[in-house]
This record gives sequence, C-alpha cells and structure tokens, in this order.
Amino acid sequence: MLPLLAAALLTIGEASARYTANLPAKLTPGPVTADYITASLDQSDLDSPKLSHSNASTFDWWHFDAIALENTNASVAITFSNGGPAGFPLSYPPTNSSLPGNGTGAAEAHLQEEQEDHAIWAHLWITFPDGRKFHHSQRADSARLHGSGDSSVAIWHGVGGWMGSEEGYEVEIGMQQPEKKVNVTGRISMERITPPHSLCSDAANFSTNLALGDQGLGWVGILPDAIAHVDVSVNGEKLMFEGYGYHDKVCCLPLVPITTLAPHIPVHRIPLLIWSSKPFTSSTKSLTRGRAHLGLYSLLWLSYTPSNSSAQIVSSFLSRDGTTVSAGCEAGSVRINPGTEQTEGGPVSGFQIAFPGAQVSVATDMEESESNGGHVRWVGRARGVLEGNDEEGGAIFERFEY
Repeated sequence: MLPLLAAALLTIGEASARYTANLPAKLTPGPVTADYITASLDQSDLDSPKLSHSNASTFDWWHFDAIALENTNASVAITFSNGGPAGFPLSYPPTNSSLPGNGTGAAEAHLQEEQEDHAIWAHLWITFPDGRKFHHSQRADSARLHGSGDSSVAIWHGVGGWMGSEEGYEVEIGMQQPEKKVNVTGRISMERITPPHSLCSDAANFSTNLALGDQGLGWVGILPDAIAHVDVSVNGEKLMFEGYGYHDKVCCLPLVPITTLAPHIPVHRIPLLIWSSKPFTSSTKSLTRGRAHLGLYSLLWLSYTPSNSSAQIVSSFLSRDGTTVSAGCEAGSVRINPGTEQTEGGPVSGFQIAFPGAQVSVATDMEESESNGGHVRWVGRARGVLEGNDEEGGAIFERFEY
C-alpha cells in the first residue's frame, strides 16, 4: 500500500466514514443501480462510486491530469476505472503481452478470460518535454474507497490512488510490471483554484444533477483547475514540473429512470435503474471534453452527442483567479472547430474553441491515440481572448468518437 494513502486510511476510521466501498475485482452480471444526483458538494459525495456494482457494459472512472506551465509538452494523466471491456471506452493491454513465446493456446485463452472478467484498472499516460510518450494500463488487485465529509480517499491496490479534500488532491502512482519492464512511481499534488462544475451549473449555483441527457452518461468536473506539482519516475527517468491540474468523474451507461418503474418515487431521489447492455461506444456518437489555463483564467468545456440524436449537449465554465465568471449549458453555446494554429515553429493543426466569454485557439502539439481508434488525447499550447484580454497558456483535451 502506498505510504500516503495508508496514513489517510488510518485517519479516516470506519466509524467516521460517510461510506466505505470495496469494489469487487470481478465483474458482476445483472442490472445495476446508478446515482446521477449528488447529495452535496462535499468531496466524499462528488467522488463516491456511482454504481451499485460493475457489469460487462458499465463503467465508473476517476480521472486526474496535469500539464506543465513552462513546456506544455510535459503532462501526466491517470484514470482509475471500474468497468468491463464492453462498457469502458479505453483500451486494455493485449491479452498475450505477458506470456512467453507467441501467447497462443490454453494459457492465452485463460488470460483473456481473466482480463475480460476483471473490473478494476488504472490507465496512465505520460508525455515528456522532448515529445516522447508513455502509456500503460494495469489491473489493480482490488479497490477501496472511503468518504467522510470533505475527505475522499481511494486505493487501487497495486497501482495507485488518491486523497482529496476541499483544498485539493494528492494522487499517488505505483505501477510495477517487471515482465513488461514497467516501473512507474510518483505523485501529482493539486491545490484547488476553482469550485466544482457540472453540466448545467451556472456562475451562482452548482447543479446537483450530473446526468448528460437521457442516455445514461454522467459527468462532474470535481476540480476544474488547480495548481499542480508533478514528481514521477518512469523506469528510472525523472519527470518533474509545476503547472495546472484537473480532476473529473464520468460514468455509467444507458438507463431506465426508476420513475418509469416506480412512479411514486420522486424524481429528485434518483438513483436510476440501468437495465441496458448497450455499451459506451454504442450509446455515444462523440464526447469531447477539455480544459485550459491562460493567464489568470481557468476554462472547461464539454460537448456530447448521443448516438440517438444529432443534438449536442454542451457545458462551459470560465473562471478568473478562482472566481466563476460564466458557466452554463445553453444549446449551441459551445463551438469546437478544427483549424490551424500559427506557432514559433510554424503552423500546426489545432482547434478553435468558443463559448461565453472565451475565444481560444489550441495547438495539438502532442497527440495520443488509443488502439481502438475511438479515443484521442491532445496536449498543447493555447492562446485566446478572455473577457477581452489576450492570454496564453496550455490545454489538455480529448475526444471519443464512434
């Protein structure tokens, strides 16, 4: 167990915890109950597991990332997930990657069966200042989460975890797979700049409804922007930088409202009952989410198109020095278009992002694609006009498209 997280678990006793959740390592068949309403803005509620359990077509993930201030090529991102390969949109390692020889026969079949049945994973992406990239996915032995008021602690045994509060987060990474020559250790420290944001939160109020439309996807930007300090070692090579961090949570899959099955239960009570076996890739046409820090400004944007509609569900958030300037989900208020960004090294591909109070150009300096082809992550320089002010900085954003 990682030292920082072990100490945190001792601090949060069973008696004082709002919840203690032990996530099963194996997928559990059958219908799943999911929660799309958060009880409060406490970290324990925002970070709480949103699924009663995980089956082959559900997913629940906790994502953290950080980008360097001085050289935006440098970044670290880690996603702790609970879900099956059919429901989760990120790639899993090849089933024969740890087998000697050609990985065929009974041994490979057994490993594939074990992998497809496993629920608890961590996915790590690292980009270096010189443009090199590192990506690794690894199973966790088990997972345990504690929540108490403004405290959130989680351990994905064998890979990492986090400790969160209203002040910020400490994310620990500890991934070792000698047979793959992988040894990654370190920490991301985040000090909160901005308040949480959900789909239809506005500048004055946080919306406790975390659902994105009616297809069963839920999202909340728990930490839209933070001062970040990164100190990791990748196979003996140090990567250290100061920059800006981010933490959000995404879940679940298509749903059937409980009110259609039990009309006497008030809508605000949710949760919802999920009966569909339709996975993320089938229920989603596209999902783009990104964030940036320029000058004193923090930006967050999201655009989601479900498979059953051509209408985009959007959300945006703009903050100056930690104070929310604008936020909302008005239809058509977020525009994301491909373009070309002029840089010191010449023109590079990029995107133009526009929403209330912000006109931003982002250069796609670094690109990482999943092997399944549906997921792309970009890291790059950003510049734009925010409330009439010209600013520069960096951005991380990603797209799922099917």
